[in-house]
Amino acid sequence: MIVRSFLLFSALLTFVNISFSQVESDSILLMNGRVFRGMITEVSPEFVSFEEADKKGNKFSSQIESYRIFSYTKQGVSTTVYEHDNLGDHFLTVEDARNATLGSYDARKTFKPRLVFWSSLAIGYSASLYDTYLMQKSVEHPDYQGIHTSGGFFKSRPSLFPFLFPAVLSVSWSLPSFKIRPNQMIQKHLINDASYYRGYHRIARQKRIFAALKGSFIGIGAGMLTYAFLKP
Repeated sequence: MIVRSFLLFSALLTFVNISFSQVESDSILLMNGRVFRGMITEVSPEFVSFEEADKKGNKFSSQIESYRIFSYTKQGVSTTVYEHDNLGDHFLTVEDARNATLGSYDARKTFKPRLVFWSSLAIGYSASLYDTYLMQKSVEHPDYQGIHTSGGFFKSRPSLFPFLFPAVLSVSWSLPSFKIRPNQMIQKHLINDASYYRGYHRIARQKRIFAALKGSFIGIGAGMLTYAFLKP
């Protein structure tokens, strides 16, 4: 009886380990460098279905269209979904598409637009404060009907002026190119590969745009809160 129970427990433990290993090994790599991990349950020409779990362990199923996928790995075996097509959207060769995808993957992992975020926050905050500045010549103008006798900060009501900056900053930060440092590259073997750099810059540009928008809006909000607390 004891031996039988031990064998049953061992078999159950082995099954759990195999299942867990499969969940951990299955993954889907999208063309934009995003990776989804879980257990692939179905593969068809139109989509790939997989099951994943959230942080609480709750499982749910999802589907991803095949045209968005570069490759997937199921039970340790990698399969490339991307197919070269000169007449369609997949005009890159399989190798170039792979390198561009890996560049996008690295950018998601290593590129941190801290300078963009903090500079945009400072500009948004400064613009918001400047928007509340009442100029002395406005006070001295014959048509002035306000209550203030002198100019200064927090004496003029906020306008929509600061909200021009998020759009301007996001466009401005999306334009300049930059050099990718070796410590930002996970795929060291792709140094000087044009497709890799193209994929990296594409995601880095998106992250800079988002950081500029986020930073500037937070700065504007902080400026408005400052005005609300410090206005005369």
